[in-house]
Amino acid sequence: MFIEKLKLNSFRNYPEAEVEFASGVNLISGLNGQGKTNLAEAIVFLCLGKSPRTHQDKELILAGSNYAKVEANVKKNVGNVNISGSISNLEENKFWVNGNQVKKLGELFGNLVCVFFSPSELKIVAGAPSDRRDFCDTDISMLSEAYYNLTLRYEKVLAQRNKLLKFEKDHAKIIDTIGVWDEQLSSLASLIIKTRKSFLAKLLPYAKRFLKEVSGSREDINIEYQGISGETKEELKENIKRALEINLSRDMELGYTTIGPHRDDIKIELNGKDSRAYSSQGQARSIVLALKLAEMKIMEDEIGEKPIMIFDDVFSELDSGRQKRLYECLSGAQVIFTGTNFKFKPNGEFRQFKISDGKIKLKVKR
Repeated sequence: MFIEKLKLNSFRNYPEAEVEFASGVNLISGLNGQGKTNLAEAIVFLCLGKSPRTHQDKELILAGSNYAKVEANVKKNVGNVNISGSISNLEENKFWVNGNQVKKLGELFGNLVCVFFSPSELKIVAGAPSDRRDFCDTDISMLSEAYYNLTLRYEKVLAQRNKLLKFEKDHAKIIDTIGVWDEQLSSLASLIIKTRKSFLAKLLPYAKRFLKEVSGSREDINIEYQGISGETKEELKENIKRALEINLSRDMELGYTTIGPHRDDIKIELNGKDSRAYSSQGQARSIVLALKLAEMKIMEDEIGEKPIMIFDDVFSELDSGRQKRLYECLSGAQVIFTGTNFKFKPNGEFRQFKISDGKIKLKVKR
């Protein structure tokens, strides 16, 4: 799939803009602060229904405006799709697919599928466990509305259990009633953990392959899910219920649930060592790039076509050899790179755009 045309209206620093992308490589150049990342952000907003940079959607609206809109024409193997989204100071965000308003956010997923890299994505390696869980859950949700809805149900049941633990002061009453929430929580949790493990099992071989390609065969990666043990749904459910019972005294003391998929982690090892402690910033960047390329392959396997690949400021710390290998790994996909300067240009067809103060101009078409 690829984006043919992107339109912005009062989005970030763009009063109005329109871009016609190449189906292959697109280079977005310009000085810092001119709107390169904002352009990439607009595409991800249509993909996920939210910004990858802020939880405050009103920050996406141009200063002095009350409303912003993003629209994309997407060409897929099965035909064209028009996707648009609006942000308002007065109401919740709204999305449309081929003119039909999306009633639930999960219905947006799959119409535009993209993989996004920016320097902030290094938190997948060095950040908190929640950053690695979000990486995993976002990818699965893009491919499965059912999984997205499953995580929403889990969060609601978890909130009810935590409410009981926090506000009920009579421990005897908690013990008497918490079994209802434990039964629901363990059932939902077992499905989430099983799905995550399955996703990571598919991701790992691709990540190993791409890390060797990006690093010139110098690095190896391993990924391990850290949480309640168990292989089948039934085994996981029983182990989670048992763990909830064992940890109940601690949960009552703290006022929240201390175990479950909302607390699990994903251990990433580089050359047999924990990447959080033993990888340099350059190695962390290579790991994340390998994971992003692995995402591309999993999504291609699932939907039958490559997703749109978006790399914000990826070349600033890559030598020409790694840049060349990255281009080679992305063959056949629509790719959007942003950067202040591109010293190494791709072979074959590409378009280069220059952004200055929210204005986009086609600079090179080859």
